[in-house]
Amino acid sequence: MSDLIGKRISERYEIMEMIGGGGMAHVYRGQDVILERPVAVKVLQPQYNEDEEFIRRFHREAQAATSLAHPNIVNIYDVGEEANLYYIVMEHIDGVTLKEKIQQQGPLPLEQAVQLMEQILGAISHAHANHIVHRDIKPHNILLNEEGEAKVTDFGIARASTAATITHTNSVMGSVHYMSPEQAKGGVITTKSDIYSLGVVLYEMVTGSLPYTGDSAVSIALKHLQEPLPAPSEKRPGLPQSLENAVVKATAKKPEDRYANTQEMHRDLQTSLSKERRNEAPFILPVDEEATKAVPIIKEENGDGSATLNARSDTTRNGLERNGGENSVPPAPPKKKRKNWWKVLLLVFLLCFGAAIAAFTILPDLLRVEDVEVPDVQNMTEEDAIQALEEASLTGESERTADDNVEEGHVISQDPGSGTMVKEDSTVQLFVSDGPEMDEMPDLTGVSRDKAEEMLDGFAGIEYSPSETSEYPPDQIIEQEPQAGESIVAQETTVNLTYSTEREFSLQNLQGESREAVESYLETSNLNGNFESSPSDNVPEGNVIEHSPAPYTMVTEGDDINFVISEGPEEESASPDENPSEQVEAVIPVEVSESDEEEGHAYNIRIVYEDATTSGPTIFTEESITETQTYRVPLEVTPETDGTYTLYVDNEEVQSNSFSYGD
Repeated sequence: MSDLIGKRISERYEIMEMIGGGGMAHVYRGQDVILERPVAVKVLQPQYNEDEEFIRRFHREAQAATSLAHPNIVNIYDVGEEANLYYIVMEHIDGVTLKEKIQQQGPLPLEQAVQLMEQILGAISHAHANHIVHRDIKPHNILLNEEGEAKVTDFGIARASTAATITHTNSVMGSVHYMSPEQAKGGVITTKSDIYSLGVVLYEMVTGSLPYTGDSAVSIALKHLQEPLPAPSEKRPGLPQSLENAVVKATAKKPEDRYANTQEMHRDLQTSLSKERRNEAPFILPVDEEATKAVPIIKEENGDGSATLNARSDTTRNGLERNGGENSVPPAPPKKKRKNWWKVLLLVFLLCFGAAIAAFTILPDLLRVEDVEVPDVQNMTEEDAIQALEEASLTGESERTADDNVEEGHVISQDPGSGTMVKEDSTVQLFVSDGPEMDEMPDLTGVSRDKAEEMLDGFAGIEYSPSETSEYPPDQIIEQEPQAGESIVAQETTVNLTYSTEREFSLQNLQGESREAVESYLETSNLNGNFESSPSDNVPEGNVIEHSPAPYTMVTEGDDINFVISEGPEEESASPDENPSEQVEAVIPVEVSESDEEEGHAYNIRIVYEDATTSGPTIFTEESITETQTYRVPLEVTPETDGTYTLYVDNEEVQSNSFSYGD
């Protein structure tokens, strides 16, 4: 497909050069001329263009892979086709593959091997959480960027490639070294199959070599099925037992003996190099009774990938080959051997031909397992789904995952899907709902109301309760329910928040009080005072003539109160004819009955006054009360101006009075 170089696909992706390839596709370095960025373009090889089932799965899985977003997964940008050309456009990584690094360097430092495997496990865990099984994990599909970070690729085409048969020996050879036993048997591939492949990759990273090799894909696949894993420590003496245990557990022949999931393998690797675990006990796999049964032994593979049975006749190997004994036969004369050489050749030919026929006829029949149809268990309870699979001669393997739409304990999806034909006793992966994803309630105490609303974006609702306090600044969250750290479902949770407000109270009548008494009151009430002086004939020197706000006005902590302090009489007293005045105090009790107090009945009070200091009716106080209150209204009267007040209860005038000079 070198004729693609210099061409532009879909009027967007300019092909620069081929940078890799395999049995399924070729990879080119390209340029996205619209977004002006380098890309890697994977183009499906022409021999698969007529396979409609393969193309359908190729599209489906490649599209699914575009939903993956993880720092250790190569991003897929686009999937498409043009003129019978099927392609995937992905992130271009400058660097080498993990396979190339191992080939160049040999066994990797253990810390580096574990660090890279943790990154790879993170990527595969993300894929499994999105119900995608990679199916073709190998160092060739793991790229290392310039910073040495692992980037897993080939999520799309890997699963689609299972549609191709094993007869494409060259395309399978690169993957068979990492193939799980169930994959080698043609069984159902699950997340446990990826774990096996990850174990082989880890084996290769720490030893620099593969556990199984052979002349053909068939011979290597049979070793995955039949042969125990060669101990990694034999190839790398001094390997910590804890790390060898991780490799052995991941590559167990039976899926149920492997790690339950990639997260468990990740947790185990995190401590595998700790001093406490270096000399832990070896991991011993459970005895597999099936493995002790007789199986056909493959002696060697022919050049065409076929297998030859190791045929042996016990009769031939008994007395006829020995010298002496009643069955012994004297050696034939040399002349006789020369006459019968063609019979020996014919016998050898017939044996080889018969073995080859057996390999392609009898052996497949011995290993053949009946096909069954996978039932639809989606939305069933986990228990019912497993029972339905068992009735269909299949095994269900559950993996829990959060889901906002499917009820807890019910099946979200299954792999393979319903209607798929698989072998009896195959494993069907069930993704079971663990209910909506649980969130941790954030700590909101100490933040403002505005900040709390930002932090609670996406919650079902917020309910506020004010609390008067002087311990905290206004509008600060001081209590919350649910408590911080509790597990909740955000979209189903209404949060109750208590926030601080300034304490509001009625200002005392401080007229006539000394400055010292006023300052003590201000300190106790957390108020600020501003003072100025003025002569007064009626108020003793050093006492308050008046203040603003006026007495009994509602104030809050931190408010400023302005005071006028008496300087005493002026040196020259004003003549009687020069604007004489005097102050009177109107005492106004407002009673609330005991029954109204018990019921919490509230009355709206407004007092309006007018005297020599005002230019018209002025509001003295306006508030709501639920218990008896007494108001004291200071009035300044002169011979020309009386002092008056009017009391309103619930906007109705109930009392009015006036005071004249000299009364």
